[in-house]
Amino acid sequence: MKNNRIKIILLIGLLNIGFSSTHSQTTKSVKEIESNKKLMLHIVEQLFNKGDTTIAQKYFVSEFAQEEIAFTKLIRTAFPDLTIVVDIQVAEKNLVAARWVATGTHQSTFLGVPASQKKVSWKGSWFWTFKNGIVVDGMGKGSWDALGLLKQLQSK
Repeated sequence: MKNNRIKIILLIGLLNIGFSSTHSQTTKSVKEIESNKKLMLHIVEQLFNKGDTTIAQKYFVSEFAQEEIAFTKLIRTAFPDLTIVVDIQVAEKNLVAARWVATGTHQSTFLGVPASQKKVSWKGSWFWTFKNGIVVDGMGKGSWDALGLLKQLQSK
């Protein structure tokens, strides 16, 4: 009888250790997921909405940073008042997905269309993979409604 009690106490202790370890990993994962979501919003605000291209160098791996800098300069030249609002974020592990809406006034040639002074909006999505606070993958894994934007720019 005494041996059974000891075995039960040891088993309960082992279960608690396992639960505690799993709980701390889950807590860490939730904190990391929330941190990545906040970081995405920070990048969007500083890089795209404010045009601070140093953000790309700070938060994207080098091969993506240069692409983001070039694209940011291109789109902010065409739409100097560009505003991107992330309306939905979904995250799991180190991946953050976002749906967004962009608005801006077309003030320079974009997609081959000369400045129209039209206020336009379009939607898109991103899928960014984070590692230690850096976007390590995601370029080309997003989409945006270029055709819808082009139609708005070309409409009379």
